[in-house]
Amino acid sequence: MNDKLDVAIVTWQPQGILRVAAMNLPVVEGVRYIVSWQGYGVAPEVPLSLANREDVEVHLCEKKGVSANRNNACMHSTAPVVLMSDDDLIYTENGLKEIIRTFAENPGVDLATFRYDGDSEKRYPETACDLKFPLPEHFSVATFEIAVRRAVLNRIRFDERFGPGAPVWQASEDEKFLYDARKAGFRCRFFPITVTTHDHPTTGFRPMTAGVAAASGKYIRLEYPCSWPLRILLKAWRKRGETGFWFNLRHLTRGAFSKGC
Repeated sequence: MNDKLDVAIVTWQPQGILRVAAMNLPVVEGVRYIVSWQGYGVAPEVPLSLANREDVEVHLCEKKGVSANRNNACMHSTAPVVLMSDDDLIYTENGLKEIIRTFAENPGVDLATFRYDGDSEKRYPETACDLKFPLPEHFSVATFEIAVRRAVLNRIRFDERFGPGAPVWQASEDEKFLYDARKAGFRCRFFPITVTTHDHPTTGFRPMTAGVAAASGKYIRLEYPCSWPLRILLKAWRKRGETGFWFNLRHLTRGAFSKGC
């Protein structure tokens, strides 16, 4: 097969591989699915529906944290374009072909972000646009909206200090990845093309835990080095109905001042 796109799927826990099998991944010419399986238990067994497919690879991941899991999936990917993915998405042949087409028609783009269906609160730019500093107003990114060329992965990885399972900053690994790509000088661009369906809220649209708030605080400080104090105050206020203003402010600020970046 002439591989054009690898879909880097991460999953964890023994039942995680069953979630991947339940995705009913479409067979698409030029597309492979690279699965990184973390916390797989004492006797990992790949379902036959995956094991019997030539377009699916499953690799075990010994490290902890979702960013390490993503890096493992990316490390085993070899196609010229890699799409980040989770184990609870719905793909179609057309959606995956749109990613291949987009990169073929935009040779100067190193990293592309796309749209997904399933969350009415998500806001996107109305038209395609470059992602620079600052980002477009209200723009946010989920990991599974990101696809990159091989050149990006040759230089940057997911920051393993961020994301679920990290010690302090337990989210924002997607935003930090996009931040690092822009800082490295890669051309990043948003395309208003729907490539998958995710039918329940992502971390950014759920109530903040202490670790999620800390990650958000650190990312806000990185992305907005001049205005971050006001932005943290505003986010704590906007999210006050979920976990309380003072809880939000405490952990957003804690994350912003935590050492490491």
